Amino acid sequence: MSTYLDFPKPWLFLAPMDGVADWAFREVCYRFGADITVSELVSVGGVINCPQRVLPEIGARHGARPFIVQLVGHRPEEFRRAARIVTDSLPVVGIDINMGCPTALVVGSGNGSALLRNPALAAEIVAATCAGTHLPVSVKLRSGWDRPNLPEWAPLLEAAGAQLLSVHGRTREQQFGGTADHEVIAAVKRVVHIPVVGNGDIVSSATARAMLETTSVDGLMVGRGAKGNPWLFAELQAELKSSDSYRQQSISFGDVIREQSRLTFADQGPRKAPMAIRKHLAGYSRNSPSAAVLRAALKTLFSWDDVEGWIAKLEASFGQTPPKMDAPDRLGFGNRVGLGGFDER
Repeated sequence: MSTYLDFPKPWLFLAPMDGVADWAFREVCYRFGADITVSELVSVGGVINCPQRVLPEIGARHGARPFIVQLVGHRPEEFRRAARIVTDSLPVVGIDINMGCPTALVVGSGNGSALLRNPALAAEIVAATCAGTHLPVSVKLRSGWDRPNLPEWAPLLEAAGAQLLSVHGRTREQQFGGTADHEVIAAVKRVVHIPVVGNGDIVSSATARAMLETTSVDGLMVGRGAKGNPWLFAELQAELKSSDSYRQQSISFGDVIREQSRLTFADQGPRKAPMAIRKHLAGYSRNSPSAAVLRAALKTLFSWDDVEGWIAKLEASFGQTPPKMDAPDRLGFGNRVGLGGFDER
């Protein structure tokens, strides 16, 4: 049976950034050219004990677009049970296992990057997850805990049944400091026979090409580079895959932000949406001459009217002609389908 692993390479993933890769942002990234997106991390315990609450929060509402759910935990049997529930309940194309999150809260519970210190348990979790689903099981990892030793034991994950590894080229100790190590990703690619996806510092077509050329990976996972810059996926589609289905056109920068905000309000409601959209707006303001002032103003953003006012200030900060961004004429950009009818100026 065909799976997302049969898609043309290199695959372009949106990374499972917790607190960032929400439903609305995933929708926008799909429309700019992301091939596959991955959910924010989902607790296996939550799936098992509170499925009626947790499953709807995942936001598996992307139509036919390939969507993967990422599970986090450290007990193999819970991964098996959670994988079965997700597979039976949601329209997803795969299950991903979080072995990369470096935050103290996640690691302190024995989850995420903590599993990098216990390869045997990591492999047991992969095997249990595979036993709970017929879908492809992937693993999101870092290069190691305090040294880049993943190439030494990555084959254990393959032997346990993993069908894809996504490798962030930093150790847990590095957090997000320094630069991503391409060599360790290349080394993982050499020692396994399953696809490997490279992650870390992909912020342009040039950095994406460098990752592909130095590591020979099968795909790219874009994380922080897409925050405030979802059109990066259109650039990668054009430059790396020569995709004519992402024909470029100029659209209003502000209207991209308005549409993502609208989707966020529709998904999360008027009380939760303002807080959820703030970090995205901070990303969009990155290149504004008034970035510091605009970021400070986000603290007083509590309603849709506040969002509209903030976007107007962002546009004004660029002068009379706010930037126009390249966007794909696909999945509704530039017409009255999908993203709500962008004003082509």
